[in-house]
Amino acid sequence: MAKSEEVKKITLFPGMAGLTRDMVERMKAEGSTLLSVDIMVTQKCNFNCIYCYAESGPMKKNQLTMQEARAIVNDAADLGARIINMQGGEPLIWNPPDWPGKPTEALFALINYAKDIFKRRGLALNMLSFTDVAIINERIAEEFAALGVSLCCKLDSLNKAIQDKLLNVKGGSRMMMRGFEHLRNAGYGDTRMPPLSTNTVVTALNYDGVGDVFRWSRRNNFKPFVIPVHVHGSAKANSYMMLSGKSAKGTLRPEDIKRLFERLAEIDSKEFGIYWKAESPWVENKACSRHLGGVHVRADGIVLPCSEAPDLWALGDIRKEPFKDIVLSEKIKKFRGIYSQLHEYSKCSAKNCPLSKEGRCYGCRTRAYDDSGFDENGNYDMSRLDHEAFFGGDPACWRNCQKG
Repeated sequence: MAKSEEVKKITLFPGMAGLTRDMVERMKAEGSTLLSVDIMVTQKCNFNCIYCYAESGPMKKNQLTMQEARAIVNDAADLGARIINMQGGEPLIWNPPDWPGKPTEALFALINYAKDIFKRRGLALNMLSFTDVAIINERIAEEFAALGVSLCCKLDSLNKAIQDKLLNVKGGSRMMMRGFEHLRNAGYGDTRMPPLSTNTVVTALNYDGVGDVFRWSRRNNFKPFVIPVHVHGSAKANSYMMLSGKSAKGTLRPEDIKRLFERLAEIDSKEFGIYWKAESPWVENKACSRHLGGVHVRADGIVLPCSEAPDLWALGDIRKEPFKDIVLSEKIKKFRGIYSQLHEYSKCSAKNCPLSKEGRCYGCRTRAYDDSGFDENGNYDMSRLDHEAFFGGDPACWRNCQKG
């Protein structure tokens, strides 16, 4: 299979979902040391979401310089990366100190730079950007479309009041839906266009309306991605409406997640002719595969195996050593081996889960870690966080719950 054809097979859900094990091994055999890199260009955001993993908001200052971001892109090309994912905060308001233009132009300058670097080297590239959609006007939508950028767009609820509460900004939902309209007008949703996925974070607040978002996404030919919340970042202060796996105080339980994903699978089969059985808390069972070959660069320069990973698992700092050296270090090689390990008693271990045994899912390691900070009453205490829990069972998964 040609590289360009293989790249098209990547679903571009968060977490490199859609990259099967055989694809990963083939890419590595072709020389790809790094399969994907998330570049969190800024922590600043126009919203202040109550569940934000990055604790982003309007007052945050952390950001990469344009020089730092371009250096990451150069190294990513050298390492054979196939996916570059621009993230925030809201990447469209990134305004690096060494950029003379307008804030919204900085992201597109970096995207153009990456596309040019990969094209000149004859390398296939999937360019992806996360966005909360609210800032997208007609010009921005058309520029994303012209550059062939795949998009992962926030959409938690079609209920304006609920979406605004999750955003912590009044009127935010209205701005988001206007942004989606501009994206549709620019061609997103057409099968000839790069894919657009909606990213729905499931909390107790929007749980009942997730199916409506799912239908809306399918009807617009967008790819719906639904993820049970990580009790991480800003979510720690709002644990009463989040998934902990240990609380009965209105907090979502794995049984609730099971019912939700079974409902989504039913919607797909009955209304859209898309058939899959809800075997795990991932749409179409396309589980995260980031640990196989991806990394996340935070806006403060820290390199992590994924966006929600604790600082304990930090792999390096681009402000102290080159990005390429971090990716090629023995530390990251050791981590990739550790990451795939699971305790025998964990419900996510190969001993207890056939999906794990078949290499189709490892659950979510950071969600397992975050869950350890809660007591049996659902109260969060950072001092309870157990690094060993990183190898435990995913609290969002309903499989083999009695062994979690």
